Amino acid sequence: MSNELEKKIQSMLIGIMSDGFNRSVGALENSGALDTKKMKSDYSGIGSKYYDIVTNELERTARHAAPEVIKAVAKEIQGQ
Repeated sequence: MSNELEKKIQSMLIGIMSDGFNRSVGALENSGALDTKKMKSDYSGIGSKYYDIVTNELERTARHAAPEVIKAVAKEIQGQ
């Protein structure tokens, strides 16, 4: 597995998970299940407290998931 491929997959996973996170938080807020006032006060972009917490966890998840995604794709390709 190439390091470049792994980095590309990690980047894709981060984008997918970020979208899912943002959509989920928005849906929970819209339904009244979540009050995001405090989060929004420190979630203003790169370098802000909550943004960095979320980004670090998304990146950690992507690093762990990328090798498994590559293995699954490789296995599928080999089976064809």
